[in-house]
Amino acid sequence: MTRSNSEQALVDFILRTINTKTSNEIIDIHDKMELTLQELIGGGLNATQLNDLPEYFIQNCVNKEGIDKDTLETAGLDSQIIGRLFGAAVNETVEQSWDTIFKTQEPTAQVENTEETISFFGTNTIDREDLLTSIANNKALIADIQDGLNKGTIEAADMANLGFSYDFIERLQSFQAQSPIFPKLSELPPLRTNATDIYFLGMPGSGKSTMLAALFSYCNEIGVMKNIVDNQFGNKYRNQLVLGMAQGYLPSSTPSEFINFIPVDMKYEGQDHYQQLNFLDMAGEKFKSVADEGVEEFSAYKNYLNNNNPKCLIFVIDYFENNKVEALKQDQNLQQVLSLLEAYGILEKTEAVYLVVTKADLFSSPNKQEYADNYIRTRYRNFLNACKEAKDAYNFVLKSFPYSIGPAKFSYILEDCDSSTNANLVEYPKLLLQQLEHDMAYKKDSKLSKWFGKGK
Repeated sequence: MTRSNSEQALVDFILRTINTKTSNEIIDIHDKMELTLQELIGGGLNATQLNDLPEYFIQNCVNKEGIDKDTLETAGLDSQIIGRLFGAAVNETVEQSWDTIFKTQEPTAQVENTEETISFFGTNTIDREDLLTSIANNKALIADIQDGLNKGTIEAADMANLGFSYDFIERLQSFQAQSPIFPKLSELPPLRTNATDIYFLGMPGSGKSTMLAALFSYCNEIGVMKNIVDNQFGNKYRNQLVLGMAQGYLPSSTPSEFINFIPVDMKYEGQDHYQQLNFLDMAGEKFKSVADEGVEEFSAYKNYLNNNNPKCLIFVIDYFENNKVEALKQDQNLQQVLSLLEAYGILEKTEAVYLVVTKADLFSSPNKQEYADNYIRTRYRNFLNACKEAKDAYNFVLKSFPYSIGPAKFSYILEDCDSSTNANLVEYPKLLLQQLEHDMAYKKDSKLSKWFGKGK
């Protein structure tokens, strides 16, 4: 297909990061961006990702896009899957075209045991026991589970027998992936002056947007946020995050823009005074490209971010339990971005830097704070040392702490989204809010000195 220069630039960027995507995200990108499977493979889709894609999706690509057997073999698709995909065509057991199949009311099953299997468009099946095994191992695709429930391959009782609550099953059946649209730089209102800028910085998949969603949800629940009417995009994004968290749906996005600015007036519970906060959600995909491509990628945003507001930089660090290579990649990228922030003079105005390790529910120690500190010291030593040197040079507060929202299933659905029973939804957002209160609110000789009703 023919693409404009701007569209092709976005496609090129997505392809450079395609090997970081989950199966659900890959399917979403394929559909929304009109990318062929061959383009995805050529862009770096690895064999593990390819084999994790549902067979009906690959079969659809084979038939509609004309992707050939050799391409899939070279890309590392399992030989048994290839046999099932191309065997039917060779043996001429499937005579209907995709267009014909899509128009029929009932799919044409190619299996004999209809009680144990479910047909996808008449060519492929999902076995009941395989689906239940994938569900039990937390490896099933949400779309496959929804389809299995809708078509009767599995029942809600089957999932309940695996330990899932009926509330969770109901939320899963209603789940729809949403990708927030970040506004273009030209559409953003200017950052408020006499405010505090809170940067959320993290690599793709680190849990940055989820952390922000949990914070806003907690602040909304305890009633300490005041709505700002002059930022449509920011308010919409914040409301979307809060609503998603109430349903237990974790945010996912692949925005083409870098920044979403969410203005919030915040106070602590029981106090009278508010502080103006500018929350800056720095998109993970762009954050990675800043590290990969350097100054040119970030320079377009320099003037927008340039102000005299005090700043807090929150580096959200993805927890990799046993993957030293991924931890090393993240460490290198974090160092690069810290250097860029220094080059643009942002560190000169920074008063606090937080190193936050997400997914604390996966830590092997009950002492989450100690574990997070040790994890950063051992896996992110270079980045930590760079932060310490910057701390000495610019005299800001440097802290590390853990963060968690509790266990999630199938990548996008929180196991327990009720803050009265899931203590993580209170404990960690409250901890972050208290850190901001302590480090950013009490400023001598500043209009911000009365936030929370007290001075330094």
